[in-house]
Amino acid sequence: MTALSTTLRARHAGAPLPFNCISCGSTVGFIDSKTVEKSAISGIIPSVEITTYISYGLLFIALYTEVYLLLAFLEAKDEAKGVSEYVLPKVAIIVPCFNEETTVAGTLHSLLKLNYPSHLLSIIAVNDGSTDGTGAILDTFKNTPQITVLSKENGGKHSAMNLALQYTDAEIVGCLDADSYVDAEALRASIARFMETGAAAVTPAIVAHTPDNWLRFIQQAEYALSVFMRRAFAASDSVFITPGPFSLFRRDVLTRIGGWKHAHGTEDMEIALRLQENGYRITNAPKARVFTKTPATIPALYKQRVRWTYGFIMNALSYRHMIFNRGYGALGMIVLPTALISIGAAIYFTAMVLVDLTSRLYHFWVKVDVAGFSYNISVPELFYVNTTMLALIAYTLIVLAVTLLYMGRSLADAKLHPLSVPLYIALYSFLAPWWLIGAVARATVGKQAPWR
Repeated sequence: MTALSTTLRARHAGAPLPFNCISCGSTVGFIDSKTVEKSAISGIIPSVEITTYISYGLLFIALYTEVYLLLAFLEAKDEAKGVSEYVLPKVAIIVPCFNEETTVAGTLHSLLKLNYPSHLLSIIAVNDGSTDGTGAILDTFKNTPQITVLSKENGGKHSAMNLALQYTDAEIVGCLDADSYVDAEALRASIARFMETGAAAVTPAIVAHTPDNWLRFIQQAEYALSVFMRRAFAASDSVFITPGPFSLFRRDVLTRIGGWKHAHGTEDMEIALRLQENGYRITNAPKARVFTKTPATIPALYKQRVRWTYGFIMNALSYRHMIFNRGYGALGMIVLPTALISIGAAIYFTAMVLVDLTSRLYHFWVKVDVAGFSYNISVPELFYVNTTMLALIAYTLIVLAVTLLYMGRSLADAKLHPLSVPLYIALYSFLAPWWLIGAVARATVGKQAPWR
């Protein structure tokens, strides 16, 4: 799940104004600095001063948050270099499965290839009432010594995790979504972080698995930015998501806080907030790479992100006592408030662009009605650079966001397709606002976001 950025595109010569939405861990787009002004002059928006002040305020929050995360990251300590084998704990990895026939075999094989002593590693695969061929595939692993296969009626991911928890006495318990694959060194990297920090949970670096179309290229860049943000959140003790792909927990802590709960389809957010609420530390291992399958189509991506954002909103409401609460440090005073504000800001800027577009179409229609259609095409000034304060803030935010993205890529030693970053900058802003709006709408009427 991991932090979200939304980008609303510039419509004319003014500078694009970006705003970062960190509730899911990515970057949201740009709005033209002249859009607000022209819409106000046209009479659609009543006050240019009000909208300008709002824009400045939101951009300041975005800039403050990015700089804060960068400073937190730069002050973070180096990773542990490794842990000798005799101190390695017993580990159990739970793989909850629901209709994952096309990926679960690869997921289990990747776990079996982990560079970790086999007598200390067990794998528990739980068939959560699948209606496809998942059960048959899991049956082929029943004779594998390290793998235990459990079956149950469908009850949701949290119920599958809690069932498996009863079948292990391992010191460290992890989760791996059945559409993800771990790097062979991922477990050792995460265990090193446990040993170094004494944390209750460790999150990985999630990388998009083999992107093969333009939409997956965009997500590849988004996930690279999320690697940075997850590390920065950990450095400031403000992690609020322990993602399904290969987050690890101390078993005694899980038992103490009551295991996993049904949490609006986002158990990984709820349990992270509950850990933070109870004073437990969550850290990050950026060298613990896990590769996850990303949605290949816009409808699939929309459903996934609506569920993530809806889950964040509902869990934030459940843990609203943590927001602006000094007792929870940066998580309560900065991260959770700005994550919520960023969702509203992205929707606000989207509305401004739509208002501007409506105004332009209306005036164009009036002009055609009065004077007839004109074939004159205005040519933009090639060397014009907007140097207003609003534009300079926008340029700074754009450069900083791209810098953080490449820092994330470097952290995880991940590769990016040459088209990933350009497509992300150019197109992500057209996509993200719609699932944010969809999630807010569902949260408003109390309608659960579907899993698929």
